[in-house]
Order: sequence, then structure tokens, then C-alpha cells
Amino acid sequence: MNPHHQRYRWVLLGALWMVYFSFGLTVLSMAPLLETIRADLGISKGAMGAVLGAWPLVYLVSALPAGTLIDKLGLRHSLAIATVIIAISALLRPLAGDFWPMFGAVAMFGLGGPLVSVGAPKLVSVWFAEEERALAMSITLTAPTIGNVLPLVTANSVLMPAFDQNWRTTLLVYALVAVAVIAIWLAAATVAERVAPGADRSQQSSPGFAGAWQLLGLRPVQNLLLMAIGMFFFGHALNGWLPTVIEDRGFASSTAGYLVGAVISLSIVGALFGPRLIPAHRRFAALGAVMSVLGTATILIMIEGRPSTLAGLVLVGLSRGMAAPIALLGMMLLPGVSQRNLGVAGGLFFTAGEIGGVTGPILFGVMADVGGSTAGLVLLTAVAATTAALALALQSSLARAP
Repeated sequence: MNPHHQRYRWVLLGALWMVYFSFGLTVLSMAPLLETIRADLGISKGAMGAVLGAWPLVYLVSALPAGTLIDKLGLRHSLAIATVIIAISALLRPLAGDFWPMFGAVAMFGLGGPLVSVGAPKLVSVWFAEEERALAMSITLTAPTIGNVLPLVTANSVLMPAFDQNWRTTLLVYALVAVAVIAIWLAAATVAERVAPGADRSQQSSPGFAGAWQLLGLRPVQNLLLMAIGMFFFGHALNGWLPTVIEDRGFASSTAGYLVGAVISLSIVGALFGPRLIPAHRRFAALGAVMSVLGTATILIMIEGRPSTLAGLVLVGLSRGMAAPIALLGMMLLPGVSQRNLGVAGGLFFTAGEIGGVTGPILFGVMADVGGSTAGLVLLTAVAATTAALALALQSSLARAP
């Protein structure tokens, strides 16, 4: 790529940030309004749970096809498709009148979401040199977290009062943000294509699904996919149950909400600065250390006493945001992974990850039914330790490889 055109990579990264922000915003746009929406639609809590679980299940199935589509179409078109799907999903939600329209609207997000998750690391790999990728990936992965936070702090405190407690209008505001992102991405991607034609597409043909089978035959990739399951299991379970865990440690529900917000804020700091300090050849060792710290944090949270719980929450906040960017940056350097098949590799990563993401909150709940949230934390400690061991084993095997 012409060095003169390198400045456009930051414009493109900014547009990608907005796409990922829209992703995070749409994921949690309904979370603060669940009881209001459920009552208005006249559906049970179980049915509402099915609605919330619709997109992860679709995501699980569509992640690998999304990766192959990105390798075939390139980033410009595939991420444009993603923004349109996310916007349509967001726009259909305030129009839903009962269970099935809302279920379908939320499920649609699972078709667009993987295109963003897989497209982000590929864009960083294509447009940024190795020494800049940690910063670029860290910046990118702050976007969905900030998008998650926005509805939590604005839905009930700003928009619902402004619109006479109308949840449909509130969701429409968030949907219009997603619509605006379509124009932002298309403008930036069009400029990037003009100054560097074909930069996001390999000159070789995409490996498609055959490439996925080839990658699955590689031991380092197998190890990474097992780690992805553990990372997503831990992250999704803790995301869903952290307010309950904090309340079980003797904190009021209002205080628990503030503490969750503090943990999210710390995770943004960790994601932004942590991966930049890690040498490329030590990324999986660093990932092992991060998962070890997360396991230690769950132990601290289990110990009686608020100081121990607060210390554990600080460790969770600082460490949790580092895991995904480190893993994705490490994936780019695995034997057998190249820009040509990075979409497929990312599809495999997020497919495996969502297996953990779907099962983690469920198994935590099962354990909590048996032995309270402490039993769930014991499970997360074991998952973190296993994932750390896998990361260290992968680091060792890569160090021994010729």
C-alpha cells in the first residue's frame, strides 16, 4: 500500500469503531427496559429469555459463513452488509407487537454481528503494520463496551422520561444511531477503496469452507479454539451474573449497579493500554497471565469481606478487556493463518467462542441453584485456570517450533 495512503487507515479505523459501537449499542439497547417491554408485549419471563438468547444462537451458526463471506467479498462490502442488518434489527424491535416479531428482530442481529466481530481483526491485519496492530485492535475493542454502557446510563434516566416512558421511541433513537453508522462506514470505505483499490481483498482466491477444515487440522488452531471457548464462557457468564454476585456479597442493588459500571470502565482502560505493552512473541504467555489473574479475582470475590470483593472486581475490570485483543492479535501470527484466510480463522474463533458464550451463563445458573453464586464462581475459577494452562501450552509449543 502506498505510504501516502497510510493516513486513511485511521479514518477507516474510526469508521470501524462506529460500526462496533453500533454493535454494542444494539446488543444491550433492550436490557434496561426488559420488564417494561415484557409487560407491554404480554409475554412471560421465559419467553423474554428466549428473545434475548435468539441472536447468540444465530451468531453461533453464522460466524463461520460470515468469515468466508468476508474473505470472498472484502471488508468494504461485508461490513456494509453488517451495518444494514444491524440497523434493520434495531428498527424492527420498536415495531414488534408480540413474541414472534420481537424474536425475529433480535435473531436477525445474529446474522450481522459476526461480520463485525470477524471483520474487525481482518481490517486491522490488512491496514496496519505489526507494530501498530495492538493499538488499533485495542482501540477497536473499546467500541462495543462503550456501546453497551450507553443504554444502561441513558435509557431510564434520559430517554424514557423525555418520551413519556415510551420504550418504543427510546429503542427507535438507538436504532437511528445504527442507521447513521451505515452512512459513516460507506463514506469511509469508499474513500479507502479509492486511495487503495483492493487493499481489503486478497489477490488469491478465498479458501472458503475447505480452508476451515485445513485450519482445524492444525494443533495451534485447535488450542486457540479451546481457549476461545473458555474465554467466552468466563466472560459471558460473569457479564450476566455479576450484579447478582455483588449483591450476594452484601452490597445493595443500587451499589451493585455502580460497581458493574466501574468494572466496565476499568475493562476499557485495560483493553486500550494492556495489549500495547506485550511483545508479539509473548502474546499467548500474556493471555495465560491474564486468565490466571481473572481466576485469582474470582477467588478474591468468593472470600468473605467487602475489601476482598472490591479487590477482585478491580482485577476483573483491568484484566477482562485485555483477553480478546491479545487472543485475536495472537491468532494473526499462528502457523497456517494469513490475510488470505483470516476471515475463516476469525469465523472459527467466534464460532468456538460463542459455544462458551451460550453455555457459560446457563451452567453458572445451574451451579448457583445448587450452591449459590459461590458455586458458580468456583466453576469460573476452574475455567480460567484451564484456559490459562492452554495459553501457556500454546506459547511453549510455538517457542519450540522451527
